[in-house]
Amino acid sequence: MTRAEFVVMLMNALKMQEAGSELIFTDKAEIGAWAQKAVSQALQLGIIKGYEDGTFGSNRNITRAEMAMMIAKTLKLPNEENAITSFTDDKEIPVWAKGAVAALKDNGIIQGTGTNQFNLRAETTRAEAATILLNMLDDLK
Repeated sequence: MTRAEFVVMLMNALKMQEAGSELIFTDKAEIGAWAQKAVSQALQLGIIKGYEDGTFGSNRNITRAEMAMMIAKTLKLPNEENAITSFTDDKEIPVWAKGAVAALKDNGIIQGTGTNQFNLRAETTRAEAATILLNMLDDLK
């Protein structure tokens, strides 16, 4: 699943109606017309920022860490850098995502893979994204 596909699923799940912000990414021409509104909305809401080089990377596969950060921002969960998760690969989770991952795990929105690993570099599947989005919507109730 690409970053653009996930953002579209996320904005559709939230039933966003706002127009969104102007796309400021240096690779905005690569964001398909079908995803531009959702990316613009997510940008306006502060759910996405893009990469340090100014790109969004719409066609890059989204990692579990990136997905966790977007969901945590959507739910306005705290992102404590010193957070500790119960995942066996906790030390591998980057500082920028650790608090988001911990908060999502504590709220039952995200679970580990295999032997209780977060597996941060694993690419997110559509089924996994759908499950996490449904868990997120349950949390919003």
